[in-house]
Amino acid sequence: MEALKPVKSGKVKIDDVNLYYELYGQGDPLVLVAGTGISLAPWRVAQVPEFAKHYQVLIYDHRGLGRSDKPDMHYTTRLFAKDCAGLMDALGIKKAHMMGHSMGARVLQWFALEYPEKVRSLVLSGPGSGKYSEKLEDYPRGVPLEAALEMIEKGYEKYQSDHWGPGFMFSETFMKEHPDIVKKYQELIVDEVPPLKFYLRHVVARQCHETTHLIHKITAPTLVIVGSKDTHEGGTGNHVESAQVLTEKIPGAELVLIEGGRHGYLREMPEKGHPPILEFLRRH
Repeated sequence: MEALKPVKSGKVKIDDVNLYYELYGQGDPLVLVAGTGISLAPWRVAQVPEFAKHYQVLIYDHRGLGRSDKPDMHYTTRLFAKDCAGLMDALGIKKAHMMGHSMGARVLQWFALEYPEKVRSLVLSGPGSGKYSEKLEDYPRGVPLEAALEMIEKGYEKYQSDHWGPGFMFSETFMKEHPDIVKKYQELIVDEVPPLKFYLRHVVARQCHETTHLIHKITAPTLVIVGSKDTHEGGTGNHVESAQVLTEKIPGAELVLIEGGRHGYLREMPEKGHPPILEFLRRH
């Protein structure tokens, strides 16, 4: 099937940093915010073709990634939220449905807190919120030791490719039954992998994120959605636990568990992940 073409794409300057973006479809705006060190490319595979049937979908590369500029500076999830707000302003998008996965869900917590007038609804997918549990006394605030050792032992590109492998992103069954899909994602990640320095800046931004003490102030209608098996503790915490905490603390938030889903449930099982998201968006 021929890939969907963007109706508009290009770069806009936000505080002297050029951010690359793509717009698809027509209708009410839906902004998709990617995770740690991930370019906009994976969104194109399953989410853009489906969501662009119903919405005008905006995807973009964070600073430090893909075709966006890579300023050598300290990155934070709060800064990424500011970038997103600036991009929306530059494109004339006053208010949108906002959906973020993994670190993107952390970015959108700041976004909802600091730019509430821009949020029509909020979807936090496979999220974390910082040191959300007293059990996480050793929650790493820099590059997690486990990840650092794996990068050193395997090499950076192999580490990135294996990250989209069994256990964390995909189930072993899915990898055996759909090697073509897994290979497509792995190739996308390797092709779009940022320079190591900037990937590590993204990791530090994620690990230093902390909104647990503030999320009770979020006023947007919120859906928290996570795979039931997204419980890997490798530095980013247990996403099922953090999803439950977010749901408890954000007023009126709804929680959906995708049965059998891992951190890559949106890639592995979009047929399970998309319907509750679209149903939520339709209500708001």
